[in-house]
Amino acid sequence: MPFFLDNVPTPKNNLEPSYRFLNDELFIKLDAVNKQTLGEFKNISDKKAYIINSFIQQFKLHIGNDIYPSARLIFPDKAGRLYYIKDIVLARLIIKMYSIPKDSDDYSMLYNWKLQYQKTKRFTVDQHKLRDLPLQAARIISNRRNYMNETHEFSVADINAKLDALNLAKKSAEQIEILKPLFDTLTIPELRWLIHIILKKTILGFFENYFLNSWHPDASRLYSICNNLQKTVNYLVDPNTRVDPNLLTVHPFYPFKPQLAQKLSSSYAKLIKDFQKITDMEPQMQTLFDKLDLKDKFYIEEKMDGDRMVLHKEGPHFKFYSRRLKDYSFLYGENYEFGSLTKYLTEAFPGNVDSVILDGEMVAYDYVRKAILPFGTLKSSAIQESVRQYTIIDQYEQQSSYPYFLVFDILYLNGRNLTNYPLFFRKNILNKVIRPIPNRFEIHDSRISSSIEDIKRAIREIVGSRSEGLVLKHTQSKYHIGYRNLKWIKLKPEYLEKFGENLDLVVIGKVPGVKNSYMTGLRNETDGSYYSFCMCANGFTNEEFDKIERITHGKWIKTKDQIPSKSVIQFGTKQPPWWINPRDSLVLEIKARSIDAQSEKTFAVGSTLHNMYCRRIRTDKNIDECISMQEYFQLKEKFSTDVLKSQSAALKRKQLHNLDLFNESTIKKQRVESNLFARFNFMIVSDKLDPITGERTSREELMKLVKKYGGNLINAVDVLTADRMLVITEKMLPLCESFINRGIDLIKPNWIFECINRGTILQLEPFFIFSTSNWDKYTVGKVDQFGDSYIIYNSITELSIPRLSDSELRGARKLHMHEWGDQRPKLYLFLDTNFFVVGDTMSAKFLGQRIMRYTGEITKDINGCSYIVVPIYDDEKNRIETLDAVNKISSKISEGLLFDEGSFTRIPFIVTEKFIDQCIKENCIVDPEDYKYYQKQISFSKKSFAIN
Repeated sequence: MPFFLDNVPTPKNNLEPSYRFLNDELFIKLDAVNKQTLGEFKNISDKKAYIINSFIQQFKLHIGNDIYPSARLIFPDKAGRLYYIKDIVLARLIIKMYSIPKDSDDYSMLYNWKLQYQKTKRFTVDQHKLRDLPLQAARIISNRRNYMNETHEFSVADINAKLDALNLAKKSAEQIEILKPLFDTLTIPELRWLIHIILKKTILGFFENYFLNSWHPDASRLYSICNNLQKTVNYLVDPNTRVDPNLLTVHPFYPFKPQLAQKLSSSYAKLIKDFQKITDMEPQMQTLFDKLDLKDKFYIEEKMDGDRMVLHKEGPHFKFYSRRLKDYSFLYGENYEFGSLTKYLTEAFPGNVDSVILDGEMVAYDYVRKAILPFGTLKSSAIQESVRQYTIIDQYEQQSSYPYFLVFDILYLNGRNLTNYPLFFRKNILNKVIRPIPNRFEIHDSRISSSIEDIKRAIREIVGSRSEGLVLKHTQSKYHIGYRNLKWIKLKPEYLEKFGENLDLVVIGKVPGVKNSYMTGLRNETDGSYYSFCMCANGFTNEEFDKIERITHGKWIKTKDQIPSKSVIQFGTKQPPWWINPRDSLVLEIKARSIDAQSEKTFAVGSTLHNMYCRRIRTDKNIDECISMQEYFQLKEKFSTDVLKSQSAALKRKQLHNLDLFNESTIKKQRVESNLFARFNFMIVSDKLDPITGERTSREELMKLVKKYGGNLINAVDVLTADRMLVITEKMLPLCESFINRGIDLIKPNWIFECINRGTILQLEPFFIFSTSNWDKYTVGKVDQFGDSYIIYNSITELSIPRLSDSELRGARKLHMHEWGDQRPKLYLFLDTNFFVVGDTMSAKFLGQRIMRYTGEITKDINGCSYIVVPIYDDEKNRIETLDAVNKISSKISEGLLFDEGSFTRIPFIVTEKFIDQCIKENCIVDPEDYKYYQKQISFSKKSFAIN
């Protein structure tokens, strides 16, 4: 069916625009805008907007309406060219181009670009712009090219022709032959911006949409539905002629960014209340709504671990576009003849379906295991399936997976746009136009739900199968192209009932160093000011550091020269050396390990986050979309101090009183042979493990031993027993923390054995103390400067080493990454973090020892751990046994989930051993999202999920 963008004429220009015109009137002027050059303008944004509007007015007045050739240079990432030239490649091309000697500083800078040379040059502010390759390269070339060469003024057409040729060049010699004449004869500013264009670095930054809408009010919207820069600017010539809104809709073979879901930010009760609100509908829609019995209902769908994909079909032709608009048609198929998926779709559509656009998830399906495979295997599965069509060799048959498309929405059908229709109507249509091809092409199952219990039941299912998560959808939700829909809410297991979800935070300050730390802030809804909140230095790649500096270049203000107004930013006792106005800043997606519930003055918010890791820079979000200070306080009230510390998932206060620490019937049978411990009450909490031999003495054996020597065993603390109570443990469990807070010390099991061996009660010294709130009473006069006892013999393997007190250790741990710098000790990497290692093989034991080397705790309690780790060797060599073990663990976690008010089940992350490798490599707890052990099957069975 024809579309109004199919045949767009090319407008005419009065004269050929020059590349120098773009540089002088747009690139250089935009780059020069900073706080010191505002002049009569109120802020940076206003001045940049003025420069863009002036440039467009000059272009239309003096040149004409054909801006597309110039737009290919203004929007280098939208020009459709692939040079395969990254920063390092270009730097080394320049070395060859100008025969730069190895012993020169220029060679060191270019050859080692992004390596150690750059890392050691991160000054407080990048005054010399050492991380700006286009600028540095232009400077080096200007000093090395023949000064006798005269500069030449190139037209925009000349530059585009050279770049088109560069797009086809494959060898470095060909690339040098194209680029060197340009590099030799362009002015230095022109050369700098040409390198920007070659590297496809944004020139307009956040002003790309503004530029489009300044060209024509409908340009940004039109580009969003077609993602074709040429058609957009060529069709929209007269800004006074607006496009019919009915035309600004999706159309087959024109890629667009799909709608995204929001994260859960409210309680289940409020979510359901919002999802049960219904707006008025036309009579026909209301009749269908009533027929489907959807009153007070909503949809629950499983969030799959695949690649979001939009399928376009028109006649026998297909296109597949990812959420980032990458064309995967060559992989999945462009027609019924070839393709890893489309050749199986000959019977997938009724004969009256000519054109359709479907939104869904492309996953990899293993037909042997009958399971969805992890996201990383999808592309290889598709390639393998495609190769089978062209070869008779069976070498690919050993791989048993192939692409599997799960459709969950329909957006277009036979010339009609469906995005403005309610979701229940679209789903009803979808079920009529799809003929499922089992495990190849099917409609994704949806559950019609109405209560919190329905959500909880679905949560248990996805936790049990280690699935990606859930998406909850309002029955009336429309489809918003390229935006997040507040009526599509996603839930992931790791942030269902605990703190751990990613927060979008605004950068307000910077502490420069070898690894920059960025201070983020929260907006106070009461006064509009941004309050300092936390510092983050982990998770950034060199490219991301560069991107942040590029986006914020010229906008940083030195704190000692100017303190920000309290109406803009408020700091706590910690002030960064540099600050930035939030409106000139950017948004970071931060994942934190815990909320610090302690009141502190370091940050203006009054508390902070710990163990932060930057997931990504959110260029798609503005500062107004970030979490506010008031919303954070609601989170802070809900979540505990540290959700990844050792703790039981299910214990409540009343359950602690009823905790059965020992089997009394077996202990009572123990015969008393001595009254050595008769004066004491013992609470035995953990086993005893010999660190040398690995021999374990169980808790029950310790209890029998205490009983044998006259000790009294208790399982609760009261006023009468507290003074004579000894808590025996070598593990820090939740109830142990409560004992410490109440002033009760924790004693190691070896004290019991030492007393029995000597036949007397020994004084308590650091050698016997596992933890206490008062170390001084056990050290003064009783041990030497190294903490060793004067009377207790320590073997060489048990020698004490100087150690921090608990208070000193807590203080040290509260130091932020920038205060540790590169000296942050890896010894504390996994401190207060419990790990469950799957299996009891040698590789599992080695993995456990490696974790303990960095102060991690190995536990056999899956509900009391932070991470469940699968050894790589076992997963590869004993795949079936390992997968079965993990499946059983997942089922046990699912069965133990609690949803009681005030009691939150912490769901451990199930990760591969690569998670441990990366944590050690980066010296921080990285985001486990990237190292998850994949799910075993589709969680929502087709039998239990039915559409009415």
